[in-house]
Amino acid sequence: MDRDDRMIGVKIYDVDKDLVELSWEWQSLGINTLFFGEPLISDRLVGDFVAKTDLTTILVIPIFYNPMALERDPDLSAVTGLGQKAHEDWVSFICPSRRDYQQTRIEYIARLIEEINPDGISLDFIRHFIFWEKISPSSTVSPLSSSCFDPACLDEFQKSVNVKIPPSRVDVTQKARWIIENCHRAWSEWKCQTITVRVREITQAARRIKPELLINIHAVPWRNNDFGGAIRNVIGQDFKQISKFVNYISPMCYSHMQGRPPDWINSIVRDIHQQSGSQVVPSIQVKEHYKSEPFTTLEFEKCLAQALRSPSQGVVFWSWEALEKDPHRKDIIKQRIMTR
Repeated sequence: MDRDDRMIGVKIYDVDKDLVELSWEWQSLGINTLFFGEPLISDRLVGDFVAKTDLTTILVIPIFYNPMALERDPDLSAVTGLGQKAHEDWVSFICPSRRDYQQTRIEYIARLIEEINPDGISLDFIRHFIFWEKISPSSTVSPLSSSCFDPACLDEFQKSVNVKIPPSRVDVTQKARWIIENCHRAWSEWKCQTITVRVREITQAARRIKPELLINIHAVPWRNNDFGGAIRNVIGQDFKQISKFVNYISPMCYSHMQGRPPDWINSIVRDIHQQSGSQVVPSIQVKEHYKSEPFTTLEFEKCLAQALRSPSQGVVFWSWEALEKDPHRKDIIKQRIMTR
């Protein structure tokens, strides 16, 4: 792939410098795409910058992670198969079958596109709940630990696949266990369909406003067979179907966080590309998260090399806040991106 055609992006959640001034530094590193996190989207300076810059600008929009919406209406919460609200650490999820919430999110996205006019949007947290960041390679992933088994999802599932949960199954856990034991495959397919439909609804509404809008989706970095096929039967991300509506799929290949070697990154890219035929742009971490062991500069360099291997269409760095403080990693990026 020609160097100029690759997406070289960086996720930005907080800046305290002039964006125009920063844009010169971003371009000197070969960065051509800026992913602005939701905390920055409401900043008028970002909107002004988007209107002036030649860099590709993409707004990162979380879908089923929305703490403010849950604070206003706790009943929106997804429910795991253990009968608990879908919450772990900082992550709380909204039920993906709540069409009222989906409509408000679509309206919010439409308003952002009209007001800011970005080149694209990046859909984050458009999946079922699980705190995948802390799941190690040796972990067992239970479908009961994921969401959502609340009344809205159970009703939609039963109508969609024409099944009836026995009335003897009274509480959430009993109903969830019956589903897993008796119609797990249908449940997994329905979960994937639910997420795909939400992606389709958002992309169609967004492109009615701006037909040429680029759309990216954040993907959990699990291969098709990892954890017993959990990318579909737990997460609900069917890349073959989702790829019909988006330009890019961006798996969050945070190898150090996941306890994986650098070449795991390319294996994720190849697996998703094989499933979907889509343009895959992996996101890689810049510094350590959730682990005390240091993420060395050498390991970062190896990760970047793997992220750029075919069939990758580029790389996205998570995040500028970490990268800005590390001149050594900036030099590595400049050498790898600008001299390739």
